[in-house]
Amino acid sequence: MNHPENDDGLFGHCPWLFAEQASDTRRAAQEQRQKGLLAGAGSGSVRLGENCFVAETAAVYPDALHLGDRSYIAAHAYVTGDIRTGADCTINPFTVVRGTVTLGDGVRIGAHSSLLGFNHGTAPELPVHQQPVTSRGITVGDDVWIGSHVVVVDGVTIGDHCVIGAGAVVTKDLPAWTVAAGNPARRIRDRREPAAWQNARRSRAVRHRVVRHRAVRHHAMPRGSTATPPRRARDGPAPSRCRRPPPR
Repeated sequence: MNHPENDDGLFGHCPWLFAEQASDTRRAAQEQRQKGLLAGAGSGSVRLGENCFVAETAAVYPDALHLGDRSYIAAHAYVTGDIRTGADCTINPFTVVRGTVTLGDGVRIGAHSSLLGFNHGTAPELPVHQQPVTSRGITVGDDVWIGSHVVVVDGVTIGDHCVIGAGAVVTKDLPAWTVAAGNPARRIRDRREPAAWQNARRSRAVRHRVVRHRAVRHHAMPRGSTATPPRRARDGPAPSRCRRPPPR
């Protein structure tokens, strides 16, 4: 994917291209962007690893931000609170990460998702805008893929190696290796198990081998054999070549 140098939105929306395709001018601009984040933060509250990227259009106003090596925040993301990531993490375009959120290594968050590590009270004696804010935090393990338009609410822990389907709303903890989807999100299978489409493909392959084996045996029968020929495959009996016209 090659684009002209004056395409301001390229690396913001496709930050994985920055390391290989950015010009010296773009690299200098990114260096200034990161220096601005470091200068505007309190002592030690912002730490950026090697080869990180933060888009110019991302709204990044954290209390604390620790990005691991090769992690990035893409265009129009909204990041506030106490955010800590491991290495190789991605916060893709238009993603919201707020409150207290901790990501392991290799966490990929799809576009338009929201990880909301805080909440409001709902006591009946106070209007909602006067309710206290609470935060139990969100914890995501290593090697996790969170699809687009996913919502993860406060207090949730997502284990290592999980995959969350697009549009899911995660309201409860998910153990390691879970593939989950839906609203509210529910376990579909263990990621180490073959998916349903893989099982279906294997079943079709087995049936095909059985049919071929039977066909070979049938053609190999000696003339005059009384063995019962195998049944036809699931397409049913052969059509008759001579059919009577329907009665009128």
